[in-house]
Amino acid sequence: MICSTISEMIGFVCHPLNAEGSVAMIDTPFAFADGDGIPVFVEKIGSTVRFFDDGGVIMHLIGRGVSFDDHRRTRFLKNIAEPNGVQLNDSGELEIWSKSNEVQKAFAQYLTTVLAVTSWEKEQCGVSTDSSLLLDEVAIYLQAWKPSAVLADGKEISGVTGHVYKMDFQFDGSAVLAIGIHPASVSSTAKKLLDIRAATENEGLNILVVMDDRQDQDAARREGLVLDSVGKVMMMTKLQERSRIHTRPS
Repeated sequence: MICSTISEMIGFVCHPLNAEGSVAMIDTPFAFADGDGIPVFVEKIGSTVRFFDDGGVIMHLIGRGVSFDDHRRTRFLKNIAEPNGVQLNDSGELEIWSKSNEVQKAFAQYLTTVLAVTSWEKEQCGVSTDSSLLLDEVAIYLQAWKPSAVLADGKEISGVTGHVYKMDFQFDGSAVLAIGIHPASVSSTAKKLLDIRAATENEGLNILVVMDDRQDQDAARREGLVLDSVGKVMMMTKLQERSRIHTRPS
């Protein structure tokens, strides 16, 4: 049964859908703009594994008023999917095939594609991509960068003032924060990290700040200098590069 191994490999709960256990649905916390969960299915055929949406993405978009009467109107989906190695097949399914030893990478590529569709949907509705989507993306890229490293929910860390700060993730021995480039966000993060660094019990604490530089790399470099003294700053584009997941520019 595919669920006996897939859950351990990708970190999400898996529910078999047939008696043989060769097809399953995967539960994730990710959702479209209206709250509908994103569709994730997995199928094992011989030594290959397929992640697919069972046509769920197109059905969701149709329900939101997107027309697919002309096959040319699927081009935007292909433009989002294909750079990630994901295909839109003749049945209207987003899918990616992989060898059994490349399941984690394929799963990350599939999620990257569907999250990019949710971002596109929000842009069309005039809703900006929020911080929760950034966290989702950072989690995917971190896990794809170092598949064997443990990615966990962030810990609470006390500063010298007594304030307690919640980190976004704990990854490969480092506390991780994911932020945008707005000066207010950078200033808040700098104050938080200065407070944490001033506490003697945090000596030796490794902190990684992932900064989303995809909209304005020059501004991100300037803002990154503010944080360099209190944490290691990695730009989102660099994390994407290290994850080896090819994405279209945001």
